[in-house]
Amino acid sequence: MSSKNTLRFAVIGSRRGRSFIHSAETLKEDGIQLVAICDTSPKGLKEWEGDSGVKLYSNYEQVLNDPEIDAVCIATPVPLHAAQAIAALDAGKHVLSEVTAVMTLEDGWALIDAVKRSGRTYMMAENYCFMEPVLQVQRMVEEGVFGEITFASGSYIHDCRELLFDEKGDLTWRGNLRRKAFGNAYPTHSLGPVARWLDINRSDRLKSLSTRESRTVAVNHYVGRHHVDRPEYAEPGFWSHPDTTSTSIHTEKGVLIDIRVDWASARPHWMARHELQGTKASFCWPDSPGKSEPLIWIQDRSPQNAKGTATEWEPLSKYRDEFIHPLWREHGEAAMKAGHGGGDYFVLREFCAAIREGRAPMIDVYDAVTWSSITPLSIQSIAGGNNSVAVPDFKGNCR
Repeated sequence: MSSKNTLRFAVIGSRRGRSFIHSAETLKEDGIQLVAICDTSPKGLKEWEGDSGVKLYSNYEQVLNDPEIDAVCIATPVPLHAAQAIAALDAGKHVLSEVTAVMTLEDGWALIDAVKRSGRTYMMAENYCFMEPVLQVQRMVEEGVFGEITFASGSYIHDCRELLFDEKGDLTWRGNLRRKAFGNAYPTHSLGPVARWLDINRSDRLKSLSTRESRTVAVNHYVGRHHVDRPEYAEPGFWSHPDTTSTSIHTEKGVLIDIRVDWASARPHWMARHELQGTKASFCWPDSPGKSEPLIWIQDRSPQNAKGTATEWEPLSKYRDEFIHPLWREHGEAAMKAGHGGGDYFVLREFCAAIREGRAPMIDVYDAVTWSSITPLSIQSIAGGNNSVAVPDFKGNCR
């Protein structure tokens, strides 16, 4: 941190990092200063040429060797996150990493070790956790509105097939990843809010999981319509990743969690799709047309029959004034100028606050590794005939 208490950070990966670049503008008064942008693509850097005071780097080593950079925001392709985060920590930089944090259990343990030996702050930028309805539900959970929680679910359903190919029709990093049988490959948008509601890695922990998968047909169908000049893409076995994976997780306290990921099926995208079920209340954030508003039912407050059975959902917004999270009450207007429903703003703000206050961020390295471990663990489950697999206690350090 500079002598003026300004957090000077670099964005690594200008495409996805664009949202953090814009969020930094909003947070200038809070002492967050963008000082560098790094991208291996000249095209990615060209947009920022002439931006006063911002250095442009084409090599990550240049960033790590720059003493004027306090922190890095890693917004590169997923397979690079773990190694780049560890390198930055070892170089004395604080790290804000895009999701997911790691792709293997070995990288997860290595990342935890790097945070411990560096003494620097590490946070995973899971922006879904900071969206207003998610934080409102979190506050309701903390105030006992839901009673005892028994079930939660999250789904990330986003047709990303066009992102598998570049403008020439060659495979992007996503396309190459899609060729592998890679289990529940993008779990943190689904699991992050749920894990926060259930206080995972605090009062409860993920204990075991099992994963099942669908057939692999959606990408074959897509290339048959849009990439007819590349017949190799339509060959049997070229694509191995299933269209849909569903992971069932049990927590130590006996809560059942269902996490579904599908980034190939032909279906309009909606950012969030979560449920929470307790003894006294239920929450549902559907993604059906005309029903995209988050819904809630609360015992003795929402419509019920004479015997107390729930009869009708209510909009979550009805209880906004009573349960709005303090972050949104104070900073909501500024947050909505950033991406992902305000989530990107709060991610960067929380990262800086944790560094200044010398505390763990809301999504620390143990959360990052635990949530990201769903991918390699789901691969193990599928390979074992969809059997149950134990989730390591990363925070307890029980290897």
